[in-house]
Amino acid sequence: MASIYLIRHGQASFGKDDYDCLSDVGQQQATHLGADLARKGISFDNVFRGGMLRHQQTAEACLHAMHAPAPIVANMTVNLDWNEYDHQDILAQLDPDFATPNGVKRYLSQQEKPNQALQSLVDKAFSRWISDDFAEQYTESWSAYQKRIQQALQSTVAQAQGAKHIAVFSSGGPIALLSQMLLKVPANNLMDLNWTLVNAGVTKIIVSKHGQVLSSLNDHSAFEGHNRHLITYK
Repeated sequence: MASIYLIRHGQASFGKDDYDCLSDVGQQQATHLGADLARKGISFDNVFRGGMLRHQQTAEACLHAMHAPAPIVANMTVNLDWNEYDHQDILAQLDPDFATPNGVKRYLSQQEKPNQALQSLVDKAFSRWISDDFAEQYTESWSAYQKRIQQALQSTVAQAQGAKHIAVFSSGGPIALLSQMLLKVPANNLMDLNWTLVNAGVTKIIVSKHGQVLSSLNDHSAFEGHNRHLITYK
């Protein structure tokens, strides 16, 4: 039996031209999570991450704070299947004006309630993508995305070679998708689940000969109490 800890990246640079980079808060979250895991006596036998910069930065900061052994860090496996969906492409297929972060910013600046407008925009764009009615228009269709994330989990289990405690540094999308599948939540509710995921939150999957079970979802106890200022969602 093995435990797979799916760790969402720290806060990225939302709204910036280069989203794929941790903010100062994101760096703090990753470091604080690592220190909290170390206090709890948790260590990893094997570590995987997606190929995005925010995955790398989160993994490095977290493992450093955990005082992870050098071989664990050096032998970290990069698996591009753990990468996030292309949210900019998904928005652009709803409306070409949303093909860039600046286009989204312009739209939101004209709205009376920008936060609500953003959530509505994202919900519409992702509902269209998940329907698969326009699959050929996307860089990666919903069906292809589902298969990729399932493959990421399967290959991680296979490559872990009997490790009991496995860390995967990834993004909200893959974590929400796997949670949705294991909980048998309808695909249309994916974004409802995704919106709740905290930066540097931890979701745990137990893998045994009987299958896979979602043991915990979105654990962010490391950031409760005096550290609530570190709770973010983007």
